Amino acid sequence: MGVVRGATSSTLAVFEDFSTMCGRMVFVDEHGNSQEFPKSLEPTFADPATLYLGHSLTEVVESDHDLLGAKILARPTDPSFEDVASCFVPITKMETYAFVGTRENQDKIGVAYGGRTANFDPAVYVPSIGKIRAEGKVLDGLVGGWLPALRFVYPEVEGSWSELVMFAPLQTDNEISHIQPVWYRVCRVEGNQLKWAKYFDSYHPFPPRTDSSSPADFYQDLLALRDGWDGALSSGMRVDLPDRRLSNQARHSLVRAMITRFGSFPKYGVLDRNYGGPEHDGFQDTFNVDSTAMLEWGLFDLARDYIDNYFRYFVRDDGSILYRGPEIGQYGRMLTVLSQYYNYTGDAELLLKHRQRIDAVTRLLISLRRTAQKLPREKPAYGMISGWCEADSCLEPNPARYVQPYLSNSSETVRGFADLGTAWERFGHKERRAEIAVWGASLRSEAKDLNSDLQIAIERSTLTSTNPTCLPVIAGAQEPFDVATSRDIHDPQFRAYRANMELLFSGCLSRPQVETIVRYREARRDILLGVPNAYAYNSRELAGFLSYGHAYGLMQHDLVREYLLELYSLSAHQYTRGTWTAPETRRIDPALSTAPYCVPAQLAVPLLVRWMLAFEDPNSETLWLCKATPRDWLKDGSTLAATGIPTRWGKVGFRVQSHLDDLRIEVALHLPTSNAPETTKLRLRVLGERTIASVVLNGEPWKDFDPKTETISLPASVAGEVKLSVKFE
Repeated sequence: MGVVRGATSSTLAVFEDFSTMCGRMVFVDEHGNSQEFPKSLEPTFADPATLYLGHSLTEVVESDHDLLGAKILARPTDPSFEDVASCFVPITKMETYAFVGTRENQDKIGVAYGGRTANFDPAVYVPSIGKIRAEGKVLDGLVGGWLPALRFVYPEVEGSWSELVMFAPLQTDNEISHIQPVWYRVCRVEGNQLKWAKYFDSYHPFPPRTDSSSPADFYQDLLALRDGWDGALSSGMRVDLPDRRLSNQARHSLVRAMITRFGSFPKYGVLDRNYGGPEHDGFQDTFNVDSTAMLEWGLFDLARDYIDNYFRYFVRDDGSILYRGPEIGQYGRMLTVLSQYYNYTGDAELLLKHRQRIDAVTRLLISLRRTAQKLPREKPAYGMISGWCEADSCLEPNPARYVQPYLSNSSETVRGFADLGTAWERFGHKERRAEIAVWGASLRSEAKDLNSDLQIAIERSTLTSTNPTCLPVIAGAQEPFDVATSRDIHDPQFRAYRANMELLFSGCLSRPQVETIVRYREARRDILLGVPNAYAYNSRELAGFLSYGHAYGLMQHDLVREYLLELYSLSAHQYTRGTWTAPETRRIDPALSTAPYCVPAQLAVPLLVRWMLAFEDPNSETLWLCKATPRDWLKDGSTLAATGIPTRWGKVGFRVQSHLDDLRIEVALHLPTSNAPETTKLRLRVLGERTIASVVLNGEPWKDFDPKTETISLPASVAGEVKLSVKFE
C-alpha cells in the first residue's frame, strides 16, 4: 500500500495512502470492519497537443459546421469521454467555481478556483499554493467518489504536493441556520510521505482558540457525511455502470442540486446574485428540471416536497407565477411534471390539494389557445399559442415584441395536456369521480386538436429554400433565426435557443422534424461538439441549462451516437472537471469566463444517464432499456446494472453480464407484474460486428428479436423476474 499514515478516535482508525496522489482513505472500526473512501483527481488544464483535435481555436470558431463533433462522429466507434474531454480547456474562469453546503442551512460557502473561500485559504500554510493557482496547474477531485467533499491538489516536483479537502458537515452543534460550518484539511506531502496534516473547523485558529481542530471530529463528520447523503439517495434508483466516473457524476449532481435549495425552497443558483438571488426562486425551469430529475431517479419524497412548495408559494390562484415573467412552454412542462409524479407514485392527494391552481394554469393555456384559434385558418400561426418563451424577455427594450407564436409554446402544451389529461382521466375512473375523468378526457382531446394544428403550422412554416431546410421557431417566420438575429439582435427569434430545445423535449416531433432542426443548427454555428448553443447566431456558448431537451429528442428518435457525443461533451465541458459544478452556459474560449452555476445545468448528466438506461417513449406504451449505452460497456467481463428505476408502469431493474468472448450475454430483468408496458425493448449494443443469433427466455427459445436494431422485444405478458440468455455470432 505504500507509505500509510493513520489517525484514530475511540472507535475507529483512519488509514490513508500518500504514496500516490489518488491513494485510498480507509476507515476501520474496532471490530475490523472497513469502509473505503476513494479519492478522484483530474487536471484543470489541458494538453496543448490534444486541444481542438489538432485544429486552432480560430478554425473551430470560424467553422460554419460543428467541426469537432463531425470529426468524432466520423469515427467508426462510439464517442468516448476521453475523445471529447481533450478537445477544450477545462473550466477555470467561473465567479463561484464550486460550493459546499447543506439543505438545512441557507448559507452556501463559495469556493474560488484553486480552493480558496471567503473564510479560509490554504496558501497561508503553504505559500507555494498561490503560484500553482496563478499558473492554472491545480488538480481537482472529490473524496468518497461522489460525495460533496471537494479536493484540491497542488503538485510541485515529483512526489511532492499539498492538498486541501473541504466539506460541509451534516451534523454540527451549531444550530444557526444561516452560517454554514465547513471542515478544511490541509496536508503536505514530500517524497511521497505525509509531512503534516492540519484540520480546521470553519476558520483559521485565532485567540482564544489557537490550535488546529481535532482530526477525530473531522473524520467522524466525513463518515456522517457519507451516511447522510447515502441515506438521502437510498430510496432512489441505484446504478452500477462500467463507467464509474459517469455514475459518480450523476449522483454528485443530484446531491449538489439538493444542497442548492434551502429545505424545499427552490434556488436557481447560489452566491451570484443574478442567479442565486430570491427574485429568481420562482423561475419555472428550476421547478421543472429539479422535480423531473428527482422523479426520474426515484426520489419521490423530494419531488413531492418540491411540487408542494412551488404550487403553495409560487403559483397564484389565477395560474400566474411569482416571477418576473412567464415562459409559456414551461407552463406546459409543469403539467407534464405533475402527471409524471402521479404516474410514478399513484399519489393523487398532492394534485387534488393544489387542483385550483393546477386547473388555473391549464385554463390559462386553454385561453391562449382560444385566442390563437381566432386567427384565419390559412395563417401558419392559426391555433399556435402566443406568449413569451423566455422570462428574460422582460429585459428587452420592447417586451411585447416577444409575445409570439413560438412553436415550442404549443408543443409543450400538447405534451402537458395529453399527460395531465391521461392522469386525471385515470384517477377519475379509478376513484369513480366522473367530473375529473371528463376533465381529463377533454384535455386529451384538446391535446390532439392542438397537435394537429401544430403539425400544420410546422409544415407551413418550414423553409425549403435554405440549405439545409430550416424550421423557424416562430410560426410563419419568413427567415431563419441566424439571418433574423444577424440583422437585429432584438428579433424575437433570438430566443430560438430555448424554443428549439423545448420542441425536441416535447416529444411531439417526428424524426425528420428533429433532424431538420438539428442539421440546420449544426450548419449555422449553433451546435458545438454535439452541444446546442445559446443566444442567437455564432455565440459559441454551450447551453448547458437547456441541453437536456435537445438530448431528449435525440434519444426519442434513436440518434444514439449523437446522444453520446452530447452526454460526454456536457460531462467534460459543461461542468468543472474534477469538482463537477455546472455553469448555466459555458464559453469555449479559455480566456472568457463562464456564466454562474445553475441547477438545470447541474442536472443535465443525471437526466441523460437515466434516459440512456431507461427511456419511456412519450407517444406509445413502449419502455426502452439500455437504448443508448456505449458499446464498450458490454465488452467481455463487464456488468451493467440498475435497480429501482421508476417508470409510469412501475419500478423496473436489470442486470446485464457480458461474456462476449464466449459470444453470450446473460440478462436478468425485473419487470412490472401489473400495468405493464405493451412492449419492453432491451437493446444490447456490443463491440465489433457481432449480432444477436438466438435468445432464450426463462429456459425457452424466444424469437422476437431484431439483429439489425440489436433489440429484444418483450410483450406485457412477460413480467416479473425474467432471465435472458443471448447468443451472438
